[in-house]
Amino acid sequence: MILTTSLSVIYQNLTAQLILTLTAILLLISIQPCKHKLYRVWKRLTSLGKIILTIMIFQVIFRRQGEVIWEYSVLRITHEGVIFGVVSSLRFFIIIVVAGLLFDISYYDYLLAFKSWKIPYEISFLVASVIHFLPIFSHQYQRSLEALKLRGIDLGRINLFRRLRIYPVLIFPVIARAIAEVRWRAISLELRAFRLYPTRTYLHEKKLGAIDLSIQIISMLIFCLILVIY
Repeated sequence: MILTTSLSVIYQNLTAQLILTLTAILLLISIQPCKHKLYRVWKRLTSLGKIILTIMIFQVIFRRQGEVIWEYSVLRITHEGVIFGVVSSLRFFIIIVVAGLLFDISYYDYLLAFKSWKIPYEISFLVASVIHFLPIFSHQYQRSLEALKLRGIDLGRINLFRRLRIYPVLIFPVIARAIAEVRWRAISLELRAFRLYPTRTYLHEKKLGAIDLSIQIISMLIFCLILVIY
């Protein structure tokens, strides 16, 4: 996942983005074969689809370099603008798919994976906590939207200007509640003597097997080879 997103940011080529998009889809199918997990990722894509489409339209309209495909008055659509818009959209698609895969991994599995990589527990805990802070934020946001709907307020039926005034009022309490939950988690860690002992015990132990090491080494070699060739 890390290598896929890195290549997506490095290369602006349409062919490279299409290959990476196919790779992200194959990762999604192989890691999350369950229907409800696939539906959850699809829900994220459909909810952010308007943003991706808007970014693509802006890239197509305002990027005026290259061969002109269509022009009317001040509007100009060029070949380079269309390519760049599609590439930007595919990059966002890849990031959303990969982020969805990361969010659905359990917190304990993150700690076991980082332990297998010999990463210090403090760093592992911080990275896993940051990744799982976003689902907490999303859950709080959905609860706020449901509370508004129970009061007869549906954001989908409100015009854009009123919606822009509602979002700041809605988001700041959501952030405050999410931070409050993180604060209580920090207190819980202190009560359990976090970082008191240099080593920790785990209920389940997992080590990198031959398949895991092979996949990681081959992926890194492919990544370096792509960087050297292209």
